[in-house]
Amino acid sequence: MNKMMTAAGRPLATLLFAGSLLLGGAAQAADLDVIDPWVALAPPGAHATAAFMEFHNPGDQPVDVVAAGADGFQAVELHRSVNENGMHRMIQQERITVPAGGAVHLAPGGYHVMLIGAERELEEGEVLTLELTLGGGSRLSVDAPVKRREQAMGGHGHEHGHDH
Repeated sequence: MNKMMTAAGRPLATLLFAGSLLLGGAAQAADLDVIDPWVALAPPGAHATAAFMEFHNPGDQPVDVVAAGADGFQAVELHRSVNENGMHRMIQQERITVPAGGAVHLAPGGYHVMLIGAERELEEGEVLTLELTLGGGSRLSVDAPVKRREQAMGGHGHEHGHDH
């Protein structure tokens, strides 16, 4: 069951961010719903893990997620997993664009927030706060619980043969 969550983890949410002023003095607001955020529990000793969620944009303008951050990691990057000529690899993304009236699903095997160089091992059930930066500089804090992939994906993990 998908629950709509606010950045603080409470049910529901259309989060409005005032954007930069456009020509003619009109203010643009970027709408972004963040649904079911979670962080994959990494195996002991793993160097990296990933965060997943779904972005919904009910607005009439595209919204760009241009950066991510989290305390306790050497680097946090936007990534996309691709399969090219039978080889699985990750490509760092400058942005993830959520189209007007559309959605982007961050999931294993696709877009994700890569959490690299953890200062400590995460524990199942703890909540990690991610900070997303939107185009125009708006910031959104998202509380994402740490879960085993099987639990987060309802028991039908789509592993695609890779670890994060």
